[in-house]
Amino acid sequence: MVIKNLFIYGSCVSRDIFNLEDSRVFRITDYYARSSMASLCSTPYLDTEALDRIPSAFRRRMVKNDFTKKLLAETDRLQAADVILIDLIDERFDLVVLPSGQLITHSNELDESGFLNGSEVRRYRVIRHGSDEHRKIWLKGVRKFLALLKTLNKLDCVIVNEVFWASRFDSETQTAFPVPAAVVEKANTELAWMYAALEQELDRSQFISFYPALLTADPEHRWGVSPFHYSEQYYQSALEQILVKAGLGKGSSAYCETQELIRAPRVSSGVKLTLDAYMAGEEIYAHCTLDRDGQACEGGDYAFYLMIDGVRHDMRWYEVSPNARFDRPGVPGELQVVAFYRDELDEKLVAKSRVISEGVV
Repeated sequence: MVIKNLFIYGSCVSRDIFNLEDSRVFRITDYYARSSMASLCSTPYLDTEALDRIPSAFRRRMVKNDFTKKLLAETDRLQAADVILIDLIDERFDLVVLPSGQLITHSNELDESGFLNGSEVRRYRVIRHGSDEHRKIWLKGVRKFLALLKTLNKLDCVIVNEVFWASRFDSETQTAFPVPAAVVEKANTELAWMYAALEQELDRSQFISFYPALLTADPEHRWGVSPFHYSEQYYQSALEQILVKAGLGKGSSAYCETQELIRAPRVSSGVKLTLDAYMAGEEIYAHCTLDRDGQACEGGDYAFYLMIDGVRHDMRWYEVSPNARFDRPGVPGELQVVAFYRDELDEKLVAKSRVISEGVV
């Protein structure tokens, strides 16, 4: 039985589905985020100095992918994919037209790089999300990507994760909802238009969708409060639908047999562990990435320490999830997270990250 190769072009609403235990029938080969399909219309661009100013390896890689349009060159990875999962949450950003003519996505990570403050791009132009011009360019980018998939005979592997912004929490809470209702409505109107456009290019059977009651926000979400950081029941429902469309529904023997196949990548095989840690509100979030030769790896167990001035303050013992969350300490001091990866031979890798005071969406 072969593990299903999964290629994600979207956001955390799709990537976080595969933190669930039952998702181990999938191997994530690539994850592209923070990049609008509209930017695929452009020729590549690169500014290594701006990229070097982004401290997070993950966020730096996402901006580089957007700059270079690397997605269109990933023919081998796309060819090897059994499932190509797309969501449109990261289509919420404006576009930037550079003086040299290239298009890039105006993501939070781009702002973090300080790129738009440089003298060489001072006369850039912004194309607003939801404008007629943005829609026209976005459609062109979508068709360019789907044409590539058709050439590779991979169009039937596409699954569209049809999600919308939540307008309320999943339970009673004292936490204020982070976005006004009018902003949510505007975002969802644009998403509805985009999904309708995708339906003109794909078959409706390639979409997974949800009852509104499932698309509610979790005030305790590991990545913080957001209209697209959903309650746990959404992730379970999404995984169940994807399993069915991939021919691995819970009742099938293929699903049951495959559960035993994923082994933790061995430390001796050359895997590398990277860690991002940040503080949002009263909580600290940490996320590990395991890769070998630039390819994401799945499996293994992860543990985390929260350190204050080099002394352990809190810990999360080994679990399969590469994510951890801690309460913000009530004492002063330099905050650091230490992450541990453990393979099946009990060999370990360690990564450290200073806690930064900013969120990752």
